[in-house]
Amino acid sequence: MARAGTFTTIEAIEYANVDGTSLLMDLRIPDDEALHPVIVYLHSGAWITGDRTGGPAIREASRGFAVASIDYRLAPKYTWPAQIEDCKAAVRWLRANAVRYRLDPKRIAVFGTSAGGHLAAMLGTTANRTEFEGLQLGNPQFSSSVKAVIDFYGPTDLTKIEDQKLPCYPGLDGNSPYLPLSLLLGCPILKCPEKAATANPINYVSAGDPPFLIMQGMLDCLVPWRQSQMLYDALKEDGVDATLVLLSTAQHADSQFNQPKYQQMVDDFLDRTIGTPKRRRAAGR
Repeated sequence: MARAGTFTTIEAIEYANVDGTSLLMDLRIPDDEALHPVIVYLHSGAWITGDRTGGPAIREASRGFAVASIDYRLAPKYTWPAQIEDCKAAVRWLRANAVRYRLDPKRIAVFGTSAGGHLAAMLGTTANRTEFEGLQLGNPQFSSSVKAVIDFYGPTDLTKIEDQKLPCYPGLDGNSPYLPLSLLLGCPILKCPEKAATANPINYVSAGDPPFLIMQGMLDCLVPWRQSQMLYDALKEDGVDATLVLLSTAQHADSQFNQPKYQQMVDDFLDRTIGTPKRRRAAGR
């Protein structure tokens, strides 16, 4: 298990640059001389807002994990697939700079919430898809693959949200160009299903995908809980190591996700998939 302790935060590191605009990460590194497994945190905000500050992954830095919280390009100024290209560029940057920051390039996980959960699932299912790499963002000689995925209430099939949404779903329908999903794609989602399909992680699931931990509330008014169920079912069908935790009374971004029992599930998953070599040997891995 990763060791408890203090950590140092290095803020606003540029991991890529797009037309003069810096893409930044905050990197938290435990204060010891070990080679640290890494968690890339992808923030929420419906792909149109939010930033790299905060998030549930930070607490893992005190457990011995390096945590890289990144900004990615936001819609509507930047449309799909800019967002996943940025995520992949960040992973490649971490591998390129692993020695400098005492990071283990073989043990990188991704943790995303809401829109970030969608991007985390995309990152986990598209390791060999060159159309999403964005190699022009730098470090093309390094891999953007990850060893584990934590997806908190992220959309997985954008074209089915309209049919699966609960009665409490707010605002616009799928024909609106102002829906966050439509802003992400640059077109009303129901009018451009082919482009929407390229943003569905469920369409890229394969037997070689890394382990997934998926959590969602069943009273989620923004992302239907069936989105998580569908991803889990697709992963299991292809033999991928996947765990689904549905919280029966939780809403979107509910404080219930911060309860100790759910935090422990996250800790156990990370220890099992990217934890220290000592822990992996003890578990027979």
